[in-house]
Parts: sequence; structure tokens; C-alpha cells
Amino acid sequence: MTVITAIHDADKGVTWLGSNSRATIGSFVGPSLDKKWFALHDWVLGVTGSGPKLEALQAAVGDFPQQATQPFELLKFLKHAYEAFDIGETEEGLKRYLGGGLLIHKNGGIWDFDNSFCMIGVPAGSFWARGSGMDLAIGAATALKPHVNSFADITRRTLEIVTDIDVDCPGDPLVQTFDRNGVLSEPNLA
Repeated sequence: MTVITAIHDADKGVTWLGSNSRATIGSFVGPSLDKKWFALHDWVLGVTGSGPKLEALQAAVGDFPQQATQPFELLKFLKHAYEAFDIGETEEGLKRYLGGGLLIHKNGGIWDFDNSFCMIGVPAGSFWARGSGMDLAIGAATALKPHVNSFADITRRTLEIVTDIDVDCPGDPLVQTFDRNGVLSEPNLA
């Protein structure tokens, strides 16, 4: 289990991305520096849940529609990649993909999707999270926002709170940026 976070900083032209450095599968804690973000041309995708999701995306990257302009195009790509790796299960006729995620365009647009690929847009300037620590992260960021001067600090401090308190979000806080040029930075320990 995990937490991923995002908030767009229009003044700096970046979206601040956060995650915890480990994930749990049942009661087992995964390896350190668990990567949860994957860049695809003008987009970055953060994933939560179980299964070899990033491996599936890396294996299918040649099938990605490079000129994709709409988030639903990424969800179609995800579905194809996940099904090739047999990720997901059918429950009462609905396919569920064992976790959700966040889609972010280099222009700062953020979309949230659940385990059945239902998607909503995140209002501009809002801090958002996905994963088992999402409620704690959104609550912490909301409380911190009037007291912290930068989106980088909100992201860092929120991740510190979540990894300190939520046993399902182990590891250290990792902070990355995704900029208007479509460049995903390497994760830095917060």
C-alpha cells in the first residue's frame, strides 16, 4: 500500500509529486526506493496498489499514443498494458485493476482515477493524493497550507506526516517534480 501526492505550482511551472519510498503487500514491506511515477511523453502517471504495474507500463511503452492529449487515452493505454500482464480481477462483471492513480499533464492538469478507471479532474491549485494514505495526506496538506510558504514544503511535510503516522505507508518521503517541458525529476528524499 502506498501514498502518492500531487499539487501544481503555476508560478514555478512544475507539479510537485510525492510518494513514500516503500510499499506494503499484505504485511510485507517492499524494497526501498519503490518508484511510483512513470513519465510518458507529455504525461506522468503515478500508480498505487499491487501487481507489477510499472513493469507492465515499461513493457508496453512502444504502444503508447505519443500524441495523446486527453487523459482517457492514457487510461486506454493502461488497460491494455495491465491486461497484457494479467493485472486485475473481475468482480460482479466489473474489471478492477487493484489500485488507482493520478495522471498529470505537463501543463499542470491533474486527474484522479480509481481501480475501475473511473476518472475525475482535480481542481487547479488543489493538493491531491491517492492510495491508502490519501485521506491523511489531504487532511494534513489542508491544515498545513495556511502555515507553509511553498508547494514544495507542503508536499515534503505532508509526506513526513503520512510516513510517520500511517503504518500502510512505510519508508521515507520522496519528492519529485514534473515540469512544463515534460521532464520528471529523480526522487529526492524530503
